[in-house]
Amino acid sequence: MKKRFVATSVLMSTVLLLGTTSAFAATTSTGNSKATITFTTNTAPVIVDPETPDPTKPYDPTGDGGNNPTGNTGPLTLDYAPNFNFGSHESRATNSAVYQALDKKPFLQVTDRRAIRSKWDVKVKLGKFTNSQTSDDSLAGAKLSIKNGIVKSAIVLTGIQAPTTQDVVLEAGATDGTSILSSVAGTFSTWLVYWPGDLVGQDPNTRISLDVPINTQVEGTHTATLEWVLSDVVN
Repeated sequence: MKKRFVATSVLMSTVLLLGTTSAFAATTSTGNSKATITFTTNTAPVIVDPETPDPTKPYDPTGDGGNNPTGNTGPLTLDYAPNFNFGSHESRATNSAVYQALDKKPFLQVTDRRAIRSKWDVKVKLGKFTNSQTSDDSLAGAKLSIKNGIVKSAIVLTGIQAPTTQDVVLEAGATDGTSILSSVAGTFSTWLVYWPGDLVGQDPNTRISLDVPINTQVEGTHTATLEWVLSDVVN
């Protein structure tokens, strides 16, 4: 009986000793690695339909009689600026007249893809009109009025304050531009200001008008350049 007891005790002691040695031998080993992705701004942003913006369905504004996209690339871009067509009219030699644009879907598009998302601002100015028949400056004192448009984003955004726009009146040949679309800091994505006309009927666009003074309405096609400038604004 005494020998069996001793053998059992030795076996139990051995098991306990091995278990204790295994616990003290546990170790950890670590290492670091990286996940990397790069974004570039080498391609011009997609132009979207101002009526129903959808970046998966690029919009060709020239198909609706609009201007060509700018093709600008980079982190902050003015993507599209509208033409304004006021049609053909009989000259009024006795009084000033206001003419409304025929454009149905004029809009302005800006895309912000910057790493540092400061404020930005778009200013516009109207150059001098030139008469196609004489190549001389014309329509002195003419004023282009653009009423407050509708600001839209190309995608649904939450928690981001939209840019703001306002009524502007541009005098032909003015030296300085007038702010027409301004943002707060952080307006990442594509934004539009839209001045819709009557998309169904034949009525002119009451949001865009040209006031032409008396005695300047001489024969010929009169054309002026609109200069749109998008700039960073220091916060």
